[in-house]
Amino acid sequence: MNIKANFTLILLISLLFTQLLPAQEIAIGEWRDHLPYQSAISVASNNERVYCATEYGIFYFDKADNSLNRLTRVQGLSDIGISKIGYNTQVRTLVVAYQNTNIDLIKGNTIINMPDILSSSAITPEERAINEMIFIDNLVYLSCGFGIVVIDLEKEEVKDTWYIGPNGSHLKVNSLTFSDNQFFAATDEGIYFADRSDPNLAYFGAWSKDETLPEPNEKYSHIAWYQNVLVTSKYSDEWGNDTVMAKRNDVWEKPEEFSSNNDVWAIKVLDNKFHVVQRYSVRIYDVDLNTDNVIWTYGSSSPVPRDVDFDNSGLWIADERAGLAFEIGYANFSFYYPNGPALSEVYAMDMEGEDLWVVPGGRDLSWGNLWKRSNIFSFVNGSWKSFNNISEGCEPLDSIRDLLTVKINPYNKKQVYIGSWYQGLIEFDNNTFNTIYSPLNSSLEYKTNQGPPVCKIGGLAFDNNGNLWMTNSGANNILAVKINEGASSSWRSFYLGSQSSGKDIGELIIDSYGQKWIMWRQGYLIVFNDNDTPNNPSDDNVKHLSSSQGNGGIPGSKVYSVAEDLDGEMWIGTDEGIAVIYSPENVFSQYSFDAQRILIPRNDGTGLADILLEFETITAIAVDGNNNKWIGTDRSGVYLISADGLEEIHHFTTDNSPLLSNNITDIEINNVTGEVFFGTADGIVSFKGTSTVGGKTNSDVYAYPNPVRPGYTGPIAIKGLVNNANFKVTDISGSLVYSGRAEGGQAIWPGTNFTGRRVQSGVYLVYVTDDTGTEKMVTKILFIN
Repeated sequence: MNIKANFTLILLISLLFTQLLPAQEIAIGEWRDHLPYQSAISVASNNERVYCATEYGIFYFDKADNSLNRLTRVQGLSDIGISKIGYNTQVRTLVVAYQNTNIDLIKGNTIINMPDILSSSAITPEERAINEMIFIDNLVYLSCGFGIVVIDLEKEEVKDTWYIGPNGSHLKVNSLTFSDNQFFAATDEGIYFADRSDPNLAYFGAWSKDETLPEPNEKYSHIAWYQNVLVTSKYSDEWGNDTVMAKRNDVWEKPEEFSSNNDVWAIKVLDNKFHVVQRYSVRIYDVDLNTDNVIWTYGSSSPVPRDVDFDNSGLWIADERAGLAFEIGYANFSFYYPNGPALSEVYAMDMEGEDLWVVPGGRDLSWGNLWKRSNIFSFVNGSWKSFNNISEGCEPLDSIRDLLTVKINPYNKKQVYIGSWYQGLIEFDNNTFNTIYSPLNSSLEYKTNQGPPVCKIGGLAFDNNGNLWMTNSGANNILAVKINEGASSSWRSFYLGSQSSGKDIGELIIDSYGQKWIMWRQGYLIVFNDNDTPNNPSDDNVKHLSSSQGNGGIPGSKVYSVAEDLDGEMWIGTDEGIAVIYSPENVFSQYSFDAQRILIPRNDGTGLADILLEFETITAIAVDGNNNKWIGTDRSGVYLISADGLEEIHHFTTDNSPLLSNNITDIEINNVTGEVFFGTADGIVSFKGTSTVGGKTNSDVYAYPNPVRPGYTGPIAIKGLVNNANFKVTDISGSLVYSGRAEGGQAIWPGTNFTGRRVQSGVYLVYVTDDTGTEKMVTKILFIN
């Protein structure tokens, strides 16, 4: 067969594989963010793209194909907490300034980090701010919390730093502009100016304060110059009381055309006009300071603008509620933002199958209320939805506060329950508020010894009979159950002893023995077993575990997380690392069940060992399909450890991964795809792991990526397998290429032979069997090099 014919055959096979297989998933080892993009703070454009920033990342609109694309830590940004962005057309560079004074320069597909200001010891924490930026030729001038920093974008280096305060002191510069021959700086202590031609602008003596201002020593937040007119805004601590002023012919005035007092977010010269961005409008003035246009409505909604830019296609607005807005006509706008949850906050998550639900509530360090408004987020079929009191069918959420636990009904995924630290239990059905359960219509109780009635739900879990169990914090009976009776339900509550009655109670899980493991603030763990007879209290058992030997032997002083692994062992996360109860079935027997620490041998000849994560607070534990444990901490990111805890497979932090924060609030695993979701103090990010939950039989087996196209060097996954299957890879002639064992329900082939060399182009067969040899199947993978 000639080369052309061979290529044609491979192409036809490739098309066949593409048609038969499901949509391609993200690759193993890849990350993706799940961040809010609707709350925009800054915008910058060029002729090809419009960049829009939120605090958490950047997205850009590509004018050529009308696509939206993301730029976050997943794509290589160095930080989160963006304050401003700007685009320099001469050097074709996007400048990203962070709230902590870190800086990224984006040139094409390359991101260059400049931590010069961030790492400077000459700046106090209070001075770490980049407020605005302007460009002159290849230079960017940053208005900072201590002065002005000049960066050469071509050389990618700091060119100069100007301390313009009296006697060279640090002075907060909020905004900078320039005329043909002067710089003007709006500062916390008035407006300063200097000659652009002065060779020593870093010397404070080159700068003078404008004493002609009516109030020369006040704080001025924004400033802009155009055709001999200087426009500025005087800041006020009072809401809606900033003042916009102009200087013409060396005289300061407030023209009649200027609006009544309002909060000012930006003043820019765009399209030869002054654009004043206010809290709920954009006001545009010509050079004579006459009103040219006022954007006060988007037609069906009100603007909340924070920044504007103008390019060859028109006016772009970064809006706090609407993302990126583009004016296509009077009161007629298009809006752009990627899909994501409405907020970045994450307190608790729950995953059932491939559905993820999130609540961003919480409580303070003394377990008191924060009074956070109700928000609920779902990630279903690859798309985020957000629910609050203005969502259709969710109006009752307006009065509910502090949602801090969520549980999907495993027998009906359209039914979701959310626990409030204030008003009881919320039932959601088909994305709509259904019912709120409180002491008025259930066995739930109000918190004892508190003034206004408060019903606090700290944890939720379903048992194998579909009964919903919940902790009722501060109540006399701290455990309640909503009993599944088919089309109806009944309620019961349980008194677990005076030791825990009326105390602060948190999350719970139900193990494979039906035992309820309950976390509480004043102790360690409570274990309760109703013996699958919630209506018969005569066979109930309860035990309060502690640090005492023979009664749990739990290390540390506080339990923060509990998980049952695939072997039925209970992994307990404390403020002093991890301990494991290997025989939880013995809790109510005369046999030993105390928690054991995991010792990691040093293997250095000393015979010594270290306690696993002894100095970490373990905030989350999740078990994957291969019985490996994902461990979340409060300050050190995420660990993936082997099933027995002796091997560290991964340790992700903000320094070595796109993880958004080292403070982990929750971890959930999509056991169908192996994607692991990390809830952090700064939002959700996910990582595609190698393990999924295996079944009793092979089901819907397929490989991905398939075909394996030129340039791809990552692993190939074969999913849908019987649990821990054996697999062999052969070429089309039957020669063995590779063999291994699945991780749960997913086999991983690195695309190499036994010597580690990448295989050649062709069709490869994957033979799968279970340990007994009864569950067999074969699938195909096409390689194109």
